[in-house]
Amino acid sequence: MRPPASTTRTGASAPPAGGSPGPAAEVRWDELDARLLELLSADGRMSLRDLSDRTDTSLTTVRRRTQSLLAHRLSLRCDLARPLSGWPLSAVYFASVPGRFVAETSRALAGVREVRSCAITAGPHNLVIDVWLRHLHDVHAFEAHLSRKLPRLTVADRSVVLRTVKHMGRLLDHDGRCVSVVPLRLPRDGLERRTATPACITGP
Repeated sequence: MRPPASTTRTGASAPPAGGSPGPAAEVRWDELDARLLELLSADGRMSLRDLSDRTDTSLTTVRRRTQSLLAHRLSLRCDLARPLSGWPLSAVYFASVPGRFVAETSRALAGVREVRSCAITAGPHNLVIDVWLRHLHDVHAFEAHLSRKLPRLTVADRSVVLRTVKHMGRLLDHDGRCVSVVPLRLPRDGLERRTATPACITGP
């Protein structure tokens, strides 16, 4: 059994072929978009009929708008309580790789079954790798595995996550189960026009 894969977040626009990424596309976020985002972040399985009732909007409009959001700005995911997964230990590695190999390395990490997410950052370490493991002694064994698989990668530090209190807007109990939700809300003063940023919503 392997950990469930993370859902890839979709961006507002793809980089031009053969060139560097362009500026993020500007799209409209209106009150309906914001309300749909809030409702779906609380329950990603909410039906179109319920979304229509909760937003006081026609079913046709809600269907069209939801399809647009899911196609370009939102990504739904379903997660599970880590202690029930068979991979009860979470660890984070702070690593670096020469800049010209960042994209190549992140793609390679995406194929490693223990890796839940890999973030490219602008801090002292340009890769932050979140993994699920079976046992505490796997923390160093996995690091050794990464060193063999990716010799350009240097791990500068690592941390064992003792407890996750909040994950993807879900407040968790000691067993990793969702006990309440913190809905995702957009600032109301930025709804007229704002730079598109992807959102990722997880189910309970």
